[in-house]
Amino acid sequence: MTDQLLNALKLLLLGLIYLFFGRVLWAVWSEVRTPVAVAGTGTRRSSKKAGRGVVTFVVIEPKEHRGQTYTLSNVLNIGRVEDNDIVITDDSFISSHHARIEVRPEGVWVVDLQSTNGSFVNGQRLASERSVRKGDRIQVGSTVLEMRS
Repeated sequence: MTDQLLNALKLLLLGLIYLFFGRVLWAVWSEVRTPVAVAGTGTRRSSKKAGRGVVTFVVIEPKEHRGQTYTLSNVLNIGRVEDNDIVITDDSFISSHHARIEVRPEGVWVVDLQSTNGSFVNGQRLASERSVRKGDRIQVGSTVLEMRS
């Protein structure tokens, strides 16, 4: 092989390595990114607005369901069986009645229904229930929903 071809291959390899590390950093950043709470108030910004506006949840993961939108009017039940509002049949890590998202006077709350594999908000496992706000991500099984309003 000529020196020019070897130099071109080195540059191509170097470019691919930079692309790989860029993609890894992007994936890590998107996973560890958490919404910032309003300082000093002890409350979350959308808690006060939750009763006024339309609250929606958009599927972020898995890719085959990305973009599906669910509107929260009062309660959204998530699980594997057909009597839930959000039915996820293709994920074996989801319980038949996994979690519930509900509107309360103080805001929007996620309640884990004693699921086998647990529910997570922004990567933290729910002990029982937790308030959520715009931008928070709820994970049940491998499905991730993002709250939007």
